Amino acid sequence: MSIFFVVCLSFIGFLTVLYYKNIFALEDKLIAVEHFDDFLNDVLELRRYEKNFIYSRDIESLHENIYYLFRVEDASGRLASSIKRVIGQKGYDTFREELLSYKRILQKNADLSKQGIGQIDVVGIREKGKVLVDFGQNLIRLKRQRIHKALSGTLTIPLAFLGTFAILVFLIFQLINRSVLKPLTLVRKATEQVVKETFEPISCNTKGKDEVSQLIGGFNKMVEEIKSSQEQLLQSRKMASIGTFTSGIAHELNNPLNNISITAESLLLLHPDLFGTEANEMLQDILNQADRASQVVKNLLEFSRTERPFLTDLDMREVIEGTVRLVKNQIMVTGIKLEKQIEDELPTIRGKRQDLQQALLNIFLNSIQVMPTGGMISIRANKAPDGYIRVDIEDTGSGIKPADLEHIFDPFYTTKPVGEGTGLGLSLTYSIIRSHGGYIEVKSEVNKGTVFSIYLPVANEKKEAVKNAV
Repeated sequence: MSIFFVVCLSFIGFLTVLYYKNIFALEDKLIAVEHFDDFLNDVLELRRYEKNFIYSRDIESLHENIYYLFRVEDASGRLASSIKRVIGQKGYDTFREELLSYKRILQKNADLSKQGIGQIDVVGIREKGKVLVDFGQNLIRLKRQRIHKALSGTLTIPLAFLGTFAILVFLIFQLINRSVLKPLTLVRKATEQVVKETFEPISCNTKGKDEVSQLIGGFNKMVEEIKSSQEQLLQSRKMASIGTFTSGIAHELNNPLNNISITAESLLLLHPDLFGTEANEMLQDILNQADRASQVVKNLLEFSRTERPFLTDLDMREVIEGTVRLVKNQIMVTGIKLEKQIEDELPTIRGKRQDLQQALLNIFLNSIQVMPTGGMISIRANKAPDGYIRVDIEDTGSGIKPADLEHIFDPFYTTKPVGEGTGLGLSLTYSIIRSHGGYIEVKSEVNKGTVFSIYLPVANEKKEAVKNAV
């Protein structure tokens, strides 16, 4: 926009300079016409005294004729550059020759008149004189034509200025309409959609550095953040609802499972000889399955827990290193390579070590299970913007299908074969991270791998974050 205005002002300045230049040039032409008028007057005076001399042979008139002849000759030399600009070099040279020829014939007839012999060449003198008059008149006519042309050109400059100004105003309006009004209309419509909880970014070029582009860019960023926050809020509400539901189920199942375990254990301890070997094995199987079901119930209760955890200051490096030690043997057995990039002097966080290790452990175990023939697990930890520590756990496994990606934190949702998983690992991880005031993101590509990104607030911002999460 600024460049456009500079161009407009430069063009207007050019027209103004051109206008003043034409005015000054017109002034010079008018002065030249005055000189040409004086020149023609001298030629006419010369012809007048020439006539008196021819008809009366008045010597005094001859002297006056010669006087004006010299004036004409002197003026033609003084105005040579102006005359040449009007009629050209060739026309000027022709005039000088005619003037010299007139001077000669006048001198010859003056001598004859003074001696009183012979007849004066009246026809010759008049013809030569007429040529001089015609030249002067033609010179003035051509000069006035040039003045008229210059005046017409000067008069067109204001019209051109007005036309150009009108075009510039139109272009400026179009530019403002395209760069300001239309984008602002899009912003207004987008804000109306935001009120209706439809969060769509504005499809407009935001690469410019003007205020409107920055406004649209800020609006689109706000929309993305609102969409992300809304998704997290919906996920939190969904998990809270599922947690309440599963908590009720877990409590209802806990007592029957305890009774089954106690009854089967009592039969084995108090009446070991009452049944045969096969029956005892069946009772032992009942105990094992009851214990497994109890563990599932325990995980459900842990997932649905809503009380605030007891938090202490923790070094995230130590939490990660401690969790890696728990799965070190499994990593070595499967031939998986482990890569760690943990930023030095990470700020401390407030949390419960056991819970955070459980959250990380669930992710590690998932990564190990999707790489049975080996691969790479990369762990990166660094300080993220807005007062968070970011922990990335990346594997080179089979990845997660897009259809499954949005359900991986749902309880009991699993892509593993029946009997190989309960579907509570990642949902429990999600619940633990949220209870610590953080959040978790996941990106995955099929046959390329998966990245889990955990964000935990640093210690000085922990209280408020945990309060909001709980």
